[in-house]
Amino acid sequence: MDWINEYFKVFQFALTSIFTIIVFVLLLVFVKRKEHEVLKAKVQKIEDTYSTDKAHTALAQQVNTLEAQLKDLPNSKDFNRIEKEVSELKGSVDGMAKLLTNINNHVNMLVENEIKGN
Repeated sequence: MDWINEYFKVFQFALTSIFTIIVFVLLLVFVKRKEHEVLKAKVQKIEDTYSTDKAHTALAQQVNTLEAQLKDLPNSKDFNRIEKEVSELKGSVDGMAKLLTNINNHVNMLVENEIKGN
C-alpha cells in the first residue's frame, strides 16, 4: 500500500489528464445547447420561408407550361419574314388605292351622267 501513497500524485495527474482530454474531445464533438437552439431556429425559419414539395412541383409544372408556350412563339427569322410580307402587302394596298381612286372617278362620272339624264 505504500506504493499507492508514493505514486498518488502521478495517478492523480494521469487520471485528471485523461478526464480533461475526454471532456475536451466531447466539447469538440457535441454541440452546445445554445448553439443547438440557434441552429434549430434557423432550420425552422428556412422551412417556414421556403415552400413545400407540392409547391415546388406546381411551380415546376408552370415553368414547363411557359417553356412550351415560348417554343410556339415566333423567333427573329419569323418576325423578319412577317415584316417583309406586311411591307409587300402595304405596297399592294398603295397600288390598289390609285386604281380604286380611278374606279371611283369613273363611277362618279357615271352617276353624274345618270343624274343629268344623258
